[in-house]
Amino acid sequence: MKTLHRYILFELTGPFIVSFSLLTFILFMRNMVFLFPKIAGKHLGWTVIAELIVLSLPFIVALVLPMAVLVGIIMSFGRLSADNEITAMKALGIPAHRLMLAPLGAAVVLMAAAIWFNDRVLPEANHRYKNLLIDIAYLKPTLKLREGVIMDEFGGMGILVNRIKEKKEKRNLSLTAPDQAELGEREPAGPAELFGIIITENPPSGPRKTIVADSGAIRMAPDNKDALLTLYHGEIQEVDPQRQQQFQRLFFTRHQLRLRDVGGMFDRGHSSSYRSDRELTLRMIRDRIAQWRLEADSLYRVARVLLDSLPAGDSASGDFEKALQSSGGKNFGRVLPRVEPAAAELPSGTLTSYLKSPKMRLIQTCREAGYTQQRIASLEVEFWKKFAIPFASLIFVLLGVPLGILSRRGGAGVSISISMGVFLVYWICLISGETLADRLLISPFWAMWTPNAIFLVVGFWLLIVQVRGNRSLALARGGIDFNPLKPLARLLRKKRGHAGEA
Repeated sequence: MKTLHRYILFELTGPFIVSFSLLTFILFMRNMVFLFPKIAGKHLGWTVIAELIVLSLPFIVALVLPMAVLVGIIMSFGRLSADNEITAMKALGIPAHRLMLAPLGAAVVLMAAAIWFNDRVLPEANHRYKNLLIDIAYLKPTLKLREGVIMDEFGGMGILVNRIKEKKEKRNLSLTAPDQAELGEREPAGPAELFGIIITENPPSGPRKTIVADSGAIRMAPDNKDALLTLYHGEIQEVDPQRQQQFQRLFFTRHQLRLRDVGGMFDRGHSSSYRSDRELTLRMIRDRIAQWRLEADSLYRVARVLLDSLPAGDSASGDFEKALQSSGGKNFGRVLPRVEPAAAELPSGTLTSYLKSPKMRLIQTCREAGYTQQRIASLEVEFWKKFAIPFASLIFVLLGVPLGILSRRGGAGVSISISMGVFLVYWICLISGETLADRLLISPFWAMWTPNAIFLVVGFWLLIVQVRGNRSLALARGGIDFNPLKPLARLLRKKRGHAGEA
């Protein structure tokens, strides 16, 4: 039996690694599509880009692991079934549930590793990833010159470029300086990209300069912070406001200016120590839940005092009392829709006094309590999610073995299609449960564990069908031959038929 278990694990390892790598790559490329606009034009170093890529992987790994387990199980058992190895094992008296022992053991190990990963690695990676994106967002963009627009972002210096050469354009724009027609139109003495350049410098004190150049080129300095603007064939005009009778004029063939701080420097000083729900470890979540529960208890006591201060005949008193008593202070914020409309029915002259009344303060307290309860529910959702998603690996083993045996010759395409369909339904249930829990409609525990419970029942049902060795379940009373797997089997046969025709 040990040899059989090792053989099954060997058959499972290859499809699992391939599916894990493929799914990780697909989700990584999807993430890069959204990430690229945030880093484009920032001139980030390779170390920063590599760090950004590495920090984006843990979230993908946590999501892909259960999917890879399901794909690997369906592919491996589908191949065993297609080669009639499953039939041979059944002929030797080995039931289907015995074949699951080795995959279940491996899934338990993966589940334990995933829980540790989700608690220790994932929150820290999410936190550092968020802070790195914040630092990148604060990075100044690289200098961009536009045709016919005066750029005055250089500390008292204005730059006007009449034309910017495109990649395949070879024409040059001539700018003739006064009394210097000999400058005329000529090829620049360097890699010209800019034509018709006028630069003005107006410092608060000192001479004013105007630089006129026929052409020029701009490059980033080696420090990736400053830009080097090289000008060709032009002149520098300088006049001192204090001595306007003095006018200097200097002609040049090549002149270089250094534009300071136009590329920006990557600074990690914008990081935040605050952690969102997905950046918290299990201990941090428990501590934060305890803090919010103390806040909720305090608001509950304040609400009780304000409720006792309401007049005995107040119409809202009964509603609040019923909500407080029925929920123990856990959802008394729901009474607000029945009480707040009362403010709209009051005469305008009494609205100010109403806003200062105990009833209004009670409404505000209930609103704050409702927000507090939503925060607690959101944290509890994240707490149980760290266990529910890794546990799905076990569920998908129970579900994948009978589906893999059924798929037989479907191949990798059918296996991946079935897996994606199953996981899509699972993920929709998980997201829907999270939304309902955040709205205080269901318990956070059941919001996260209901999808696992549903697929656990389905997996056991399919497994029982396989163990019995009879896919047809005859209904005793009606004598109807009911095959629970017939629709899926018919679909798989249809896909195999299309593949054979191709």
